Amino acid sequence: MGTRSLELFFQPKSIAVIGASERVGSLGGAIVRNLVNGEYPGVIIPVNSRGYKEVYGIPALARIGQLEGAVDLAIICTPAESVPKIIKQLHSKNVGAAMLLTGGIARTRSWQFRPSSDRLNQVIQQTRMRILGPDCLGMVIPGRKLNASFLHVPVRSGHIAYVGQSGTLASGVMDWAFSRNIGFSHVLTLGKSQDVTLPDLIDYIVQEPQVRTLLIQLDEIGSGKALIRALRAASRHKLVLAVKSNRFQENPLNRIASPKGLRSRDALVDETLARAGVLRVSATDELFDCVDALSRRRESFGPRLAIIANGRGPAILAMDRLLHDKGRLATLSEDTRTHLRSLLPEYVKTDNPVLLNPELKPQQLAAVANTLLRDRQVDALLVIYIPSLGSDPLANAETLVKIAQNSNKSVLTSWMGEYSVETARECFDQHGIPTFDTPDNAIKSYMYMVQHQRTQDLLRETPESLEIPISSVHTEVDKAILAVHRPGDYLLPGQVWDLLNAYGFSCAENRYRSSLSELLAVAEEVKGPWVLRVHHRDYLYPFAYGNNPRERLRSVARELKTIEDVTNAAEDLESKIAVAFPNSPVLGYTLQTMHRALDNLQFSFGIGRDAEIGPYLFFGGGGSTADILVDRQVALPPLNANLAEKLIKRSHFYEVLNERSDNIERELVTLERWLVALSHMALNHPWMAGLEVNAIRRQVGRYMIIGVAGEVGHAAKSAIMPYPKELESHYESRNGHAYDVRPIRAEDEPALERFYQRLSPESLRLRFFSARRQFDHRELARFTQIDYDREMAFVALREGELYGVVRVYLDADDVAAEFSVIIDDNCRGEGLGLRLMQGIIGYLTDRGVLQIFGTVLPHNGGMLKLAERLGFSAHHNMDEGVVEVGKNLNPLKYAWQRKRMYPL
Repeated sequence: MGTRSLELFFQPKSIAVIGASERVGSLGGAIVRNLVNGEYPGVIIPVNSRGYKEVYGIPALARIGQLEGAVDLAIICTPAESVPKIIKQLHSKNVGAAMLLTGGIARTRSWQFRPSSDRLNQVIQQTRMRILGPDCLGMVIPGRKLNASFLHVPVRSGHIAYVGQSGTLASGVMDWAFSRNIGFSHVLTLGKSQDVTLPDLIDYIVQEPQVRTLLIQLDEIGSGKALIRALRAASRHKLVLAVKSNRFQENPLNRIASPKGLRSRDALVDETLARAGVLRVSATDELFDCVDALSRRRESFGPRLAIIANGRGPAILAMDRLLHDKGRLATLSEDTRTHLRSLLPEYVKTDNPVLLNPELKPQQLAAVANTLLRDRQVDALLVIYIPSLGSDPLANAETLVKIAQNSNKSVLTSWMGEYSVETARECFDQHGIPTFDTPDNAIKSYMYMVQHQRTQDLLRETPESLEIPISSVHTEVDKAILAVHRPGDYLLPGQVWDLLNAYGFSCAENRYRSSLSELLAVAEEVKGPWVLRVHHRDYLYPFAYGNNPRERLRSVARELKTIEDVTNAAEDLESKIAVAFPNSPVLGYTLQTMHRALDNLQFSFGIGRDAEIGPYLFFGGGGSTADILVDRQVALPPLNANLAEKLIKRSHFYEVLNERSDNIERELVTLERWLVALSHMALNHPWMAGLEVNAIRRQVGRYMIIGVAGEVGHAAKSAIMPYPKELESHYESRNGHAYDVRPIRAEDEPALERFYQRLSPESLRLRFFSARRQFDHRELARFTQIDYDREMAFVALREGELYGVVRVYLDADDVAAEFSVIIDDNCRGEGLGLRLMQGIIGYLTDRGVLQIFGTVLPHNGGMLKLAERLGFSAHHNMDEGVVEVGKNLNPLKYAWQRKRMYPL
């Protein structure tokens, strides 16, 4: 449903509370009391059919029909069966939004609540009212003095937005956060989400200027593709953390089954959140430690940690945790070691961690910490301190604060104890230095910092959509399959072999025939010795045998040397199939050359499908390892070589390969190419619901596919939009210059920086409304590593140099897009600005965006003339001193969209 009318929840000028009373335990009464105690500045209207004249001093109404004037938001606290009728009454009074705090509607454990839920869905469709809930906690926005919730504790004001699915868990988290003086900009939960969804709320909240960090609590991943798009957009501008429960399939409260081929869906959830740039934490109490550490992190950050400790025991605790979490201990440079030897007594080793005396003095701490932070091989520093006689906790803390403030590297601290170090911790808090009770907690937060850096890197990986173009061979195979298959059908082996061959995979020589006699007639065309595969219906589906190896009947015979051997093996396998699978008829036979895996190295890879997230790719060990599903690592398409390498290196198969290979780099190149090709197969053939491929390693860098299975499903798009290579084009200017016009890519950062440096101060001022010339890496990365789902930028390049860029930012509902365009000063008169604007307008029109608009300085005559030529309307905004230009591209679909558009 998008962000339509969500401002009625977040900025209501009037609230009607349906079912409010002063009765003990009244939910509606608690809402009114919290609104009053929170000093809500708008109008509060209690409504109760029992005829209360007032509720907590506020005049009350007996019926919804008595509502007068515009009411932005209704909060419904009545029994479940009354809700559909109440929503209809509210709609008749032009109330646009309602929060359902009512319990019972969302309870799926009892059949008696199902009619209420169904009727509610019908009413939502009929009225198009925005509904938050049912079973939601309500909403708290301290900065607006809005506490429309039944929380039992107040919420401090801050910059963290908390959005959860569980109201009871949120209540506990708020209680705990209040005791730790943690503040929030927003607190709300969704409950059942029968209308307003988590992606809707994320899209709206990240636009709120007071929000710096977004904390999300997830029980389940619903609205999968929309959620990923919203999270990817949010993660580019905010720190986003998530705690996801229901990690284990064995949990009786986990209602979503793992997709075929995966023992646990949680691995897919992990990868999904990582590709969305979201940091996943394992427990709610770690959320705020991570926020504390990450929000105070310096710009420069890497995974190599140096440790200072004034005792061996605490250092061992930190190292145990670091090694357990696969962290990296920095290797100190020789210069650093030499300098440390000049600072420390002879009996103190200059290794990392650096172990100092318990009687630590500020001068020694300062000298050692400065030395380590100057080392280019150190990315971050952890200082662990235990109070003792002869050492001042506060003096050491104050010294470390000065050092940390003069460094661009992250400094974390753990002053252990309580009574003696309380003032030292306060000192760290006052100066923004992350501090932790124990070294274990410090290392966990440090590793989350490392993980967050990795998720940000993954977020900006944007592989191409058509790096492997769809050829006529691909198209022919695609048409042949879809002509005879419907969703739910298995693919015959011959069809899968044809598809894999079309993408350049190395496949074992084979022949597939539907009858044994036909197979025997072509047997001599295949080099022996042979492998015979007898395909029965259940065997043809990918992941057919689940995770129970006792149910396996592979229907395979090996080392066959004569036609007689093939005949005897086929008869034997057919009889076994008839006993084990009496309802699964034999449908065909495959004969292929027998190949032995070098060192018996087998692996599997393929494509799977999740109902919410969509297509995913997997890679891992083959043979029996694959059958019991212990080594299937997952990734989301699209993949490039870098992402493919990360997927391979997560597998146990890679560890074995790395041990046995004499040339691991060559091995990786081949496997990466295969996985990139697999990624394009998933993108080019969205009907592929499942593909299981088994392969062997023949020799260094050479692999061969020996077994396949495929399934057809309904078309499903990837959750992550790839680089749209299909939007690339060429333009020849009036002066005969040839330009490549295409969407911007990450590797364009150096060219974009040179482009900005060439521009005149006047051109920069007209574009950025200031004559700026310096753009740091972070800004340039944001300009070039874009999310193609929520923004688009076309660049014009000639001989590797960038000469123009047009950019649009789209709102979450594709209603309006704000544009900016800038052309090299030396390209005036070439029509480049017109070409870029026409390209972006065509893109937005095809996408269905309703309007494009922009802001232009009044004396930017060139842009105003271009806008007029393109059919833009212009409006002089005297208050802002600018000209607003806009053009409608597509007709309105709904009346609410008009509110989002500039009046033209």
